[in-house]
Amino acid sequence: MSTIAPKLGYWNQGTTVGVQIGTAGPRGLFGIISTVTGGAVTIYDGTSTSGTILYTKTLAVGDIVHFGGNGIAAKNGLFIAVTGTVVVIYT
Repeated sequence: MSTIAPKLGYWNQGTTVGVQIGTAGPRGLFGIISTVTGGAVTIYDGTSTSGTILYTKTLAVGDIVHFGGNGIAAKNGLFIAVTGTVVVIYT
């Protein structure tokens, strides 16, 4: 029996008050890459900023954050608020 890993998606956008990444529901957070400009990033488990904070940090240009092979599990979706430009890698 073989297991096929889920495909990773990515979200790439600059400054935003908040946006849902993908659809609501179970998601996996695998990494963040800061591009073009640095800035603060906060990622929530949920569909708004009222969700549980999964990750928050001010990043410099070129910073790469990797959450390992298993990533971080989100039960309700991934919602991001960012003041710079980042790429978010998720399932």
